[in-house]
Amino acid sequence: MTATWLVLGCGYTGTALARNLVGRPDLAADLVITRRDREAARALAATLGVRGERADLADPASLVVPAGAIVVCTAPPGSDPAGEIRALIAAARGAAKLVYVSSTGVYGAGHGAWVDESWPIAPLTDTGRARAAAEAALGDAGVPWVALRAAGIYGPGRGLVERVRAGTYRVIGDGTSHVARIHVVDLVAAIVRAGTTAITGPINAADDDPAPIGEVADTVAARLGLPPPPRVPADRVSPEVAGMLTANRRISNRRLRDELGVALRYPSWRDTLDDELGRGAATTP
Repeated sequence: MTATWLVLGCGYTGTALARNLVGRPDLAADLVITRRDREAARALAATLGVRGERADLADPASLVVPAGAIVVCTAPPGSDPAGEIRALIAAARGAAKLVYVSSTGVYGAGHGAWVDESWPIAPLTDTGRARAAAEAALGDAGVPWVALRAAGIYGPGRGLVERVRAGTYRVIGDGTSHVARIHVVDLVAAIVRAGTTAITGPINAADDDPAPIGEVADTVAARLGLPPPPRVPADRVSPEVAGMLTANRRISNRRLRDELGVALRYPSWRDTLDDELGRGAATTP
């Protein structure tokens, strides 16, 4: 069954989703992408052969949702996350499904434990608190919704290989904190499944291998023939960065796999290393 898809906030993940949907006429009869800047939206849309419009969650009048659409929100929260989602809910009354791309940053510290969707919502950072507020507002939606709690997103153009190669990468803390990741290809697959199945509620979007951040950095450095990146005490960086990289959460993806039915193309960050280090691109965690 095909439908109209509306992608709000077409940045890194939204653009990857749009490119996927352009090649899936079995899923998308029509595709509308948005950015807060109308000209930027239309310029990107022209390269994809789809429609591009202005939409800003902080401007309810700009939120136009076609009836029966699958709405995907990849836009970051603004100054009033709950109010922005309430505005989206009001505009999406006639939608078929609402998929909100959230973050595992909504959870409290993990202390190395496996964290599933029942883990306490106790964000450690301002970004996490904004995501949690947005998610809470989703509870008032009159249409089925999914909150995909994405781990650290990596993929083409987003990674640490070049930073390690350039000698600018630093490991925050002692390197033992587990950090979960998700390749953008797998996140896109999760969004598509979330939009086209009956599953609802929060779902963690992470791979199978939430490795300690020091292990990841040291492995990349060793493959490059470089010394391990230096460790920096958490109190030497911003609370936002420290909160993200020292929360020590091993994110469980059981619901992603077993209920949403996503088969990961990249179950581990190690799966991309050979290709990426071989061609020198930055497509690693």
